[in-house]
Amino acid sequence: MKKFLLFAMVMILLSAFSQVFAQPAPPNALLIVREEIKPGMMGVHNRHSAEFASTFSELKTPNYRIAMVPVAGNENEVLYITALDSFAELEQVNRATDSKLEGATGMTRAKLDRLDKEGPVLHAGMRDMLAIFRPELSFNPGVNIAQMRYFSVTTTRVKPGYDAQYVDYIQKILNVARRDPKAKANDLHLAVFQIISGAQAGMYLTFRPMKSLAEMDDPIARRVQAGMTDDQRKDADKALRETVMSGESSVYAFAPRMSYVEKDMAAADPAFWNPKPMMATEPKPKKRAPSHHRR
Repeated sequence: MKKFLLFAMVMILLSAFSQVFAQPAPPNALLIVREEIKPGMMGVHNRHSAEFASTFSELKTPNYRIAMVPVAGNENEVLYITALDSFAELEQVNRATDSKLEGATGMTRAKLDRLDKEGPVLHAGMRDMLAIFRPELSFNPGVNIAQMRYFSVTTTRVKPGYDAQYVDYIQKILNVARRDPKAKANDLHLAVFQIISGAQAGMYLTFRPMKSLAEMDDPIARRVQAGMTDDQRKDADKALRETVMSGESSVYAFAPRMSYVEKDMAAADPAFWNPKPMMATEPKPKKRAPSHHRR
């Protein structure tokens, strides 16, 4: 039953995702589920995940989510994010979802049992993470997520005991430079979340929503750095060396068939969020080659 609740990534998505994340301000918190898919099983997994999403919709469970598949990064990873108004609401959503899933009967019950058995064959590992929004570290974060198609997700691991210095670096150096008119960063949207459970301490996830990968062609980061004074660049380099243990960026595309969003969010772009169901394709039996050997 845990798997049902995991999908209730992602950021990682209880207020419904469309009611919270689609508003100008990001949600207060996220449930982020990272799944490691066994090599060669991504296509099968995606159909499996889409079946779960359609079953959630059929049962009207409250565990809304956005699913994402990699464009750049670990090609065997899938991310699910559920927007949270509070962790107390997460508890309510989990209970309500469990109740509806356990109460399923007939063909729906049979499908859920089958999907539950298929999971271990597809997954190499799973990780659930809880994160809180850090508005003071974010930059121009308000967007309509329903109109976005990608997330660039940067994972930053801060050295133990250096969180305060890292916060100072973002607030007093980096975001100051981003606000400089010379940076021309008005189209940059970044929402920073701090992981508070489910991973090593000192982890921050920076979500950059994008309508198109073409947005990555705009060299905003270079303009921000170029607009810094010599002293600011030295301070930035020093802060990074002293505070950051590691950083990694990946790009994910939204996967509407694997997602489960509320009607209001889907109505913003029904052609995208309500695609035709993925048809399961049965492999055609191979014809047996005639044997030329006699026993």
